[in-house]
Parts: sequence; C-alpha cells; structure tokens
Amino acid sequence: MNMQPRKVLEYLEDLAERLGIEIVYEKLGDEEFSVRGGLCKVQKTYKIFMTRSEPVDSQIKILARALSSFNTEDIYLLPFIREILEMSRREEKGREL
Repeated sequence: MNMQPRKVLEYLEDLAERLGIEIVYEKLGDEEFSVRGGLCKVQKTYKIFMTRSEPVDSQIKILARALSSFNTEDIYLLPFIREILEMSRREEKGREL
C-alpha cells in the first residue's frame, strides 16, 4: 500500500500529539547556517523542531527519526506507519555502529 506523503505526514503529526510531543514549526537556520530539525527535550518536555518550507519527504524523515525512539507498541498505528518507524529505527541503529 502506498500512501500519499501529505497523509503520512498527518499520521506522524497525530502520533506525536498522542505521545505528548509538541511539533514546533520554525524557520531554522539561514543561508549560511543550515539546520535540519529534529527531537530535543526542553524542561522535561519533548519537542520536534521542523521548518515548514522543508519538502514533505524531509519532514516525514525528521518526524519518523524522532518518533522511532519512542515506544509505540501500545498505540494503534496503521501497518504502513509502523513500517516507516521501523525503517527509521534500523537506520538509526546503523548510524550508531
């Protein structure tokens, strides 16, 4: 099953909300300083920072990478979304080696 990127993004945004993670859309960086965005913890609260002007595929990758580090076993997810998180988890493990 192939899902439209915009729909995938919506599902991931919804998952972040269900996990209590705030998504903050900010203009990150400038012409000289490029920031991709990602997960951080601010005063015991997790936030995911992203730039709205980032292509949808990039936003999906940033969200998937951030959300893949959380336990989602007890949350109902569409198989396609679970697969995206699992792929992200594997990529992260590969980077750590």
